[in-house]
Amino acid sequence: MGVPFPALKTMVTVFLLLMGNTSPVHPVVLSSLVSLGTVAGIASKVISAGSSLAGVGLQGLADPGYRVTCAIQVENWTRYPLVYPTVRVFGNGAVTSAPTAILPGKKEGFAVRKPSGTATGVSGTVSWEMHGASRRFVLGWSAPYSFDFHSNWMGLGITREGSFKVASGDTWFNQMYYGGNSANLTFETGEFYYDTDPVIYRNDNFEAVGVMTNIHKAQIKVVIRPTPNNWKDLAGPIRQLLVQQQRHALQQKRSLQRDN
Repeated sequence: MGVPFPALKTMVTVFLLLMGNTSPVHPVVLSSLVSLGTVAGIASKVISAGSSLAGVGLQGLADPGYRVTCAIQVENWTRYPLVYPTVRVFGNGAVTSAPTAILPGKKEGFAVRKPSGTATGVSGTVSWEMHGASRRFVLGWSAPYSFDFHSNWMGLGITREGSFKVASGDTWFNQMYYGGNSANLTFETGEFYYDTDPVIYRNDNFEAVGVMTNIHKAQIKVVIRPTPNNWKDLAGPIRQLLVQQQRHALQQKRSLQRDN
């Protein structure tokens, strides 16, 4: 049986995005001695808003008519497109703007809200396949209706290499909120009440850093990037500017040596 037209259209769109945005590894080797601060400075110049954030701020994605909302933004500093987003919202909460693919060098956002007519918050997970890395990036969140007994909470993790199938139902949320690391998914979590210190997750090749506000109209901002020993996997726009800076510095050094 043929593929229905909407599904086929989605498949073709994703294919074209991947073909046009999977960044090749630049031939210049980037040393792990390049500091995170240097990379972050370049990223701040070249990371740009994708389609979901075009002409709108992150909070503009949230539904203003609800007490509890959560607007989530992810920046992709890696050369791997984050594709096939899957969001699961629990307890009859709703997605008010859907997550999209996040291309290298882009940031995208989406938002969720509490259910209508109930004194409950909103919680769930969202994940993206890291196309070409054979992994899945997983983000969990909980924004309660009341802070009397609960706090805003976030979890960040990545599946093992070769595992990019989405876990069923609330499996990942329960694991991140109540459980611990497994062979398939490792993660870090944090609560945001008295302070808003970042959650930092790191494995051998990638790290994710995220912050969450401690209010009911919550915002989450996350950066996923290579670890310093893996700068070769930086997004093309970041890598290209970094290489240009390194070449310029080397030329200046050689010029000074000749003058001396």
